[in-house]
Amino acid sequence: MMVACGNNHTLVLTIAGSVWSCGEGGSGRLGHGDESDQLLLTLVVEERFKDAQIVMVAAGGSQSVALGAEGRVWTWGWNGYGQLGHNDNQNRLVPTLMAGEALGGATAVVVAAGEMHTVAVMIDGALWAWGNGVYGQLGLGDVKDRLVPARVGGREVFNGVQVLMAACGDWHTLAVTKAGDLWSWGEGEDGVLGHNNANDRLVPTQVEAQHFGHAKIVSAAAGESHSEAITEHGALYTWGMGTYPQEKGEDEDEDEDEEDNEQEQVKFLENITSLMWGCYD
Repeated sequence: MMVACGNNHTLVLTIAGSVWSCGEGGSGRLGHGDESDQLLLTLVVEERFKDAQIVMVAAGGSQSVALGAEGRVWTWGWNGYGQLGHNDNQNRLVPTLMAGEALGGATAVVVAAGEMHTVAVMIDGALWAWGNGVYGQLGLGDVKDRLVPARVGGREVFNGVQVLMAACGDWHTLAVTKAGDLWSWGEGEDGVLGHNNANDRLVPTQVEAQHFGHAKIVSAAAGESHSEAITEHGALYTWGMGTYPQEKGEDEDEDEDEEDNEQEQVKFLENITSLMWGCYD
């Protein structure tokens, strides 16, 4: 049903709502109660989730996140910057339920995880963020860390439109609103934010619609140094660092370290419906 990849670990969510994990087990990111590596997918004991049906998983640098059908959120793994959202810096070796009031008592519908930060979209379209904020990736107007979730802006943020989904790169965050607009913030190096420069943004900033032919955005994904978006017509746009370009023409002569600050449509792909992202470009 779903696969999520962290730096060195993988989470798999089955149709039945079971969570499996494998890879590096440091800091308890696999959720098995220890820090042992697992070479094969291993079931995360379902009792850890209080018998809730899990409908979404996210993997950050060294942390993991799971979303239950009723909107509750579990986190586990490394917690050096509060990215687990439990108001402390203690690692968790097993999935740990976040306090209901931590997210304003609302129901979560989407979760995403970056290198050291985590975000959640609520049923009312509000966005909450917590963890490391060194580049402004929390969108709270500063570079401070947060040990508990904080709401990103007030009703005026995102032009007053509800957020549908969010994605986290290592140090930047993307959000798609019901209006089909894409917003970005955090570290701007290599042009990952899509604003035609490398400036950091401490608050959500709208990516100009003209870059996507004024088409509405329906989904987005973020890697370490690149970003991607899908339009309502199934077109895929990518931007950011292009150190390891793929599907390039034979006659293209590009510096292998060149960064791409402008969005480009991937013209050999059509009718894209979803994205997965990796750590590198």
